[in-house]
Amino acid sequence: MHSPRAVTRWPYAAVFLLLAACATSAPFVVALPNGYYLQRDRDAHVALVRRDGRTIIPGPVAAYAVVNNLVAGCVGEWPRRFLAYPNESAFPDSADCRYFILDTPSGRMDTNLAPEAWRSRLKDYGVPQALEITAPVLPAPTRSLLIENSVDQHLRRLP
Repeated sequence: MHSPRAVTRWPYAAVFLLLAACATSAPFVVALPNGYYLQRDRDAHVALVRRDGRTIIPGPVAAYAVVNNLVAGCVGEWPRRFLAYPNESAFPDSADCRYFILDTPSGRMDTNLAPEAWRSRLKDYGVPQALEITAPVLPAPTRSLLIENSVDQHLRRLP
């Protein structure tokens, strides 16, 4: 027969296993063509990541669109007036942002483009001039990620 003490411990073990499973779950990503994806980095910014896990465009990726095998977007911040639901609005061309184009089959990237140069390069790829980019839809950063980043920042300050 089981001891009364062993019987009362199993709910705690079950809760511990459940919490451990939640803590080690895979991060949310937005899948892109040919194994690329968008994912939040340690600072909770959205970054463009290659299939091997290497970040190729550090965040914050403010908006993007996929056309066939091309990923086009911009790095920067959304204008304040669009913060309510940025994924429902087209990102306005902005001189404050730097634009990029990724040809996913070849891995070729055009980065650090001004809006006019970006639109011109898109035209070279045969993308319609009316292309609209919108914010990536990813869950907000978790509290544990924000706490972990805060601890990391404090530890970096120590001598």
